[in-house]
Amino acid sequence: MCESNAYLNRGKKEELFLKDVTLIKPVSKGEWLVENLLGEQKTFRGRIGSIDFMAHKIVLEPEE
Repeated sequence: MCESNAYLNRGKKEELFLKDVTLIKPVSKGEWLVENLLGEQKTFRGRIGSIDFMAHKIVLEPEE
């Protein structure tokens, strides 16, 4: 499988936001819809910090 886990960057630590992410799409300026393999959806405000395809890891930078 090629799903990735999404994490919120909380300064010195990363907090799991959603496992097995299959889709990220913009909803509005600065707001993103994140969906996983089972259809669970979450939204967050901020930006995408990085995507590491080899590590299956997405780092989200929340708005402060």
